[in-house]
Amino acid sequence: MSSLGKCIAVLCSAIFAGLLVVAEPLAREDVAPKVEAQHLLTAPLAGEPGKEVDIEIYTFPPGASVPWHIHPDAHEFDYELEGTLTLEVKGEPPRDLKAGEAFYLPPNVVHRGENRSATQPAKVYVVRVKPVGKPLTELINPGNGGYPDAGSQD
Repeated sequence: MSSLGKCIAVLCSAIFAGLLVVAEPLAREDVAPKVEAQHLLTAPLAGEPGKEVDIEIYTFPPGASVPWHIHPDAHEFDYELEGTLTLEVKGEPPRDLKAGEAFYLPPNVVHRGENRSATQPAKVYVVRVKPVGKPLTELINPGNGGYPDAGSQD
């Protein structure tokens, strides 16, 4: 290879490496922040055969959200620990759950949550009473008459 060819090859390699260094952070900016779940407890519910209680703390970084879903046959009790979480219940206007506020969600209600803040995380303490063996969450396509999507998550 001539010295001009080597020079062009080195220059192209340097440009390509530079593009990777610049493109990688840009690609990460396009990724939505993920909601973090801290599982605290799952235990049988005394006096209620076939039912259990599940307790978790969810942290929503700024801009994070969860998709439309239900909790099959589960009662959900939410208490906002910090920040503000916007709750959307299908067929109702969005409501803001602020630190110190609580909310009850009946079984099988299609809903989602979103932290609309650009700077502050939102943290919510959630207690669910659910049938043993049922998934904790089932994803829903609200445009499909509220019928479940193909997947579900625990």
